[in-house]
Amino acid sequence: MLPSTSPPDTGSLRDAPDIGCLLAAARRLAGTLPAARARLGVVPGRHRVDRERAWTLRTRLAEHGVDSEELSAIPEGGEPGGPPRGRPGPAVGLLVHAGASRPEPAMRAAAMWQVPLLLASPDGPAVGRPGTAGEQRRDVIGIHLADRSFDIALREVRLLSLRADPGRARLILDNEKITTPGGRPLRVRVTGQGLLEVCGDTFGTRRVRRLRLERAWGAHRLDMDGTSTREVRTPLRLGVEPGRLHLLHP
Repeated sequence: MLPSTSPPDTGSLRDAPDIGCLLAAARRLAGTLPAARARLGVVPGRHRVDRERAWTLRTRLAEHGVDSEELSAIPEGGEPGGPPRGRPGPAVGLLVHAGASRPEPAMRAAAMWQVPLLLASPDGPAVGRPGTAGEQRRDVIGIHLADRSFDIALREVRLLSLRADPGRARLILDNEKITTPGGRPLRVRVTGQGLLEVCGDTFGTRRVRRLRLERAWGAHRLDMDGTSTREVRTPLRLGVEPGRLHLLHP
């Protein structure tokens, strides 16, 4: 989460239409933020052009008197209900995704920190009427791990045992208890209707608000949104987080 120390060559980006669109929307939204969180967090992507875009946007924001800082797209903070892990979330009132790459890491950070995220619409920069911002709230999956840490998946979670013979596992789907072979994969998706869709080989598909996996031996691989992220151990809880991802489009 450290800011860049030297400016890239951004001359060709200064007047890019999408940068100008983000700048206008960020300036307008900055004027609505409370004084304690008036600073903006600019989230670049992972490539050089992304960093150049972030520098350009921050420079132009500063020219208009808007304070900002560059933030990593990887959340480092903990959540209430568990011990802090890393540093707390940043004291910003708005995140801006300035990268040309995919916005999912910035979206995950916004959901983790519960800060609105301004990003260019996938339909192009000219969405909505001039002077307005399109607004969208999305459900995400909250993941409560055995070590009391918390994580966020935007769309999907997959769990797969790493043991050859993990024995039986117990699932609690809302208040229904199910015993299932521990070696079978488990897939959980957001439905967009305040529920999770849970898919398993032995019980089919169920729609629930929360689930708990316990009594499963050994480590499991946790995949989030198509990416293998870590090894986890049970018990763990997954629940829908209604409207936690707050998106704004210029």
